[in-house]
Amino acid sequence: MQWIEGEYLTLRPASSGGDSIYAYRTEIFWDTPQSCLAFRESDRIDGDYAQTGSVSVPHQTGHIYLVTSRHGQYRLAILSRPLIRGEMFGVLATLQTGRGSQLLPVATPLALVPITSDRPLGLIEPGSTSHSSYAAILGRAVREDFARLLSPPALP
Repeated sequence: MQWIEGEYLTLRPASSGGDSIYAYRTEIFWDTPQSCLAFRESDRIDGDYAQTGSVSVPHQTGHIYLVTSRHGQYRLAILSRPLIRGEMFGVLATLQTGRGSQLLPVATPLALVPITSDRPLGLIEPGSTSHSSYAAILGRAVREDFARLLSPPALP
């Protein structure tokens, strides 16, 4: 599985809403003690929520799954196979903090891009030097049909 192992710039919309983007690292690696492909996130501004888990690459679907299972709670990323430059696009299903201590299920576009040079990490605000390029990369997830975010039917 060396073709997928490495460090990736991970991009997703900020959970706070607006046009901000979260940028952090995700490493995919062979976990020898567990004898499986695994991932771990780092350099997140909300480091307490950094995820680790297993990576599944089933032949039947042609997709890659990053699964976190912690205390019975799951988080799932479904990604395309890597493109020529190694980018992967898809969707992340997770929980978002709502009012008070309430957690709400959310789904959001997701992009993983191989890290080939230093790139800004953290909360990337509109107007920052990296925002437009990160937004273009992240937008590919939906624009190029790697993932679809369905809306409910309009109410009468």
